[in-house]
Amino acid sequence: MNSENQNNDYGAFELKRVYNKNYLTGLVTAVVIHLMLFFLMILLLPHEVNEKPARVKILKYAELGPPPSIMRENSVVEKVGFQKQNFGKPVPAKKGESVTEFEVPKEGSAVGDVKIELPKAEIKIEVIDETFYVAVDMMPEPNGGMEAVQRKVIYPPNARRDKIEGKVIVKAFIDEAGSVRRAEVVKGIGSGCDEAAIAAVMNTRFKPGRMNGKVVRVQMSVALEFKL
Repeated sequence: MNSENQNNDYGAFELKRVYNKNYLTGLVTAVVIHLMLFFLMILLLPHEVNEKPARVKILKYAELGPPPSIMRENSVVEKVGFQKQNFGKPVPAKKGESVTEFEVPKEGSAVGDVKIELPKAEIKIEVIDETFYVAVDMMPEPNGGMEAVQRKVIYPPNARRDKIEGKVIVKAFIDEAGSVRRAEVVKGIGSGCDEAAIAAVMNTRFKPGRMNGKVVRVQMSVALEFKL
């Protein structure tokens, strides 16, 4: 069997004859299907609306109207009345009499509806031990001796002019540190000598007095002489 008979038996010539027809039919069918899908997509997809471009207008300040009100149309504005407080009535001043500008309300009265009550202050009394012994085992001694106290005496000019002489006795109250807390004249001669004697004693430092080996407060008399 030759080749021509074999091709004819297997239908090769028949396939070649209908090939072009089948190819063209398939191509046309594919194009038609694609076109149908394309138009279907156009119909089903939402269309964009072509809006007109917005225009911007610049207004001047004078062209602007009043701002919108923030109050509601049905809002109610409540008016609150102001009540003037009465702090007193003016009182005319009488001739030769000094008065205040306004009449002062009586004690216990209130201004308006407000009452002012001051808190009561508690007064605490502090008890200070001012015990000064008169006689102790060791009496205080001025630093430098009595001569040091005498040198601190300043003779008053009036006493010099009037030639006042004499002896001033001062009672000194000396604490545990040897400082003079206070001083008072027991016997004086006047003309400023008493004050000069007190100043001399107050400016003197003492060795504190002792009782039973402990420093205590002591009162003692100091005699200062005024002699020209």
